[in-house]
Amino acid sequence: MARSRLPPTRRTPATKAAAATTAPSALPAETADEKTRRDRATALSSAVTQAPVAEPSPSLQLARAHAVDEANYTPKERRAASHAMDWAGQSRSALSFVENAGWPGFPTLSLLSQLAEYRSMHETLADECVRCWGVVASSGDGDDDRCTQIEAELKRLNIRAAVRQLVVHDQAFGGAHAYIKLKDDDGMRKLPLLLKPYSVRRGAFQGLRVVEPYWVTPNDYNSIDPTKENFYKPSSWWLIGTEVHATRLFTIVSRPVADMLKPAYSFRGISMTQLAIPYVDNWLRTRQSVSDTVKQFSVSGVLMDLQQSLLPGAGTSLDYRAQLLNLYRDNRNLLLLDKATEEFFQVNTPLSGLDALQAQAQEQMGAVSHTPLVKLLGITPSGLNASSDGEIRVWYDYVHGYQGATLSPLMQVVLQLVQLSLFGVVDEDITWQWEKLHEATEVEQATMDREQMETDRGYIEAGVVTAEQVAQRLSSDPDSPYSGIADGNIDAIPDDDIASITEAILGIQPPVPEPAAPAAPAALGTAGLPPGAQSGVEHPLEA
Repeated sequence: MARSRLPPTRRTPATKAAAATTAPSALPAETADEKTRRDRATALSSAVTQAPVAEPSPSLQLARAHAVDEANYTPKERRAASHAMDWAGQSRSALSFVENAGWPGFPTLSLLSQLAEYRSMHETLADECVRCWGVVASSGDGDDDRCTQIEAELKRLNIRAAVRQLVVHDQAFGGAHAYIKLKDDDGMRKLPLLLKPYSVRRGAFQGLRVVEPYWVTPNDYNSIDPTKENFYKPSSWWLIGTEVHATRLFTIVSRPVADMLKPAYSFRGISMTQLAIPYVDNWLRTRQSVSDTVKQFSVSGVLMDLQQSLLPGAGTSLDYRAQLLNLYRDNRNLLLLDKATEEFFQVNTPLSGLDALQAQAQEQMGAVSHTPLVKLLGITPSGLNASSDGEIRVWYDYVHGYQGATLSPLMQVVLQLVQLSLFGVVDEDITWQWEKLHEATEVEQATMDREQMETDRGYIEAGVVTAEQVAQRLSSDPDSPYSGIADGNIDAIPDDDIASITEAILGIQPPVPEPAAPAAPAALGTAGLPPGAQSGVEHPLEA
């Protein structure tokens, strides 16, 4: 069925005016609040457009494998990315990095750990913590055999390498995790680990498994009662989808942040990488600037009449000549100049002081990491009688403090686990002691031995100790050259025990003389008689 079409209505000027007066307005009048919001939006857009873009970090430029090409973005997009953040100011920029303004995140810290400047800080402290290692000590009697077995078990489980890796993670990521591996514990990870014989069976402890913090996520924590011990401390963690109780995942955080910032830091602390970013950036800029200055310290040129050289048609010849000079500029080449109108000149940039500026920027990296340059970078002090012994002693104090505050709690837990796995019981008298980091030279050791000998002599003469006790100490000292030597005079009889001395003398058997060899018979004759005949004794032949 066809539809009928009505003829179009012709609109006269009168009908147009009537429609304009009767139809409502398509755009209502803007209110004051809407105008205020529009002005604020315009001002914010103008501020973002005109704001300067922060210079990207040299560390991140070197660390990331695929650098962001900012030329692919418009100026407005670059500035928006540089200032992108929520109202609390917690978000990170996609194209820039604001130094020490927040937690960089594990991907950024992982990229920075590839640079030699950061990696040297991480590994120097880790190597120093386990260089001399430690010993299992006991304050009780008769525990020497147990201590020996515990040390052998620690060596078999390779606890030393695990502790070193934990220190590296703590320096690189602000925290480290060591999973306590027990035999057949896959279905018990949610449950707390009690250091009791019924929880850790004999032969169950299989060592520590170091887990990178990127794979560990906090699960639940107490944020209500600050008086409790677990306030802002996760009671369990997610290990790539598997819930693990905090007692089974030992966490190390050497630089904790304030409670308000712990969730933002994923319940870890400030890493050495994050603290060192400004200092490493200064070093990288200074190093590159010095390299560029050395590369371009000399500028050569030719004085000429530029008015004639820039006339129409002469510019091409000027470009060719400049290219020719750069192409053949060498000490063994020849430069031809117009004697009347041209003159060669050379300006050299002074290079004195650049080494001091570069060294000063390099020293700042050692300052933030508390590491002497000779340990961190292998740079020895210069100057007459210059020595870094004092700095190394201070460094040893710093490392020893780090061991006691950060690693000693872990080692005590490991000792309890090893004892339960070996003996089924924990001896509270057995503890872990870190060895001294300072090692004396041969000359220093000889001097100390001589002083100790004079001290022992004074004690012996004063009657405080006996010579046998000093000999026993030398025999039991593992660092003594007389270690393990059994001295037969250690159990000697005291000088004032006359009866025992007499009994010992009477009990000594005299030596048995060896039988004399038979004498050869003398020859008979008038020249000489036998010995018996010469002495007046009748000889058997004469009888």
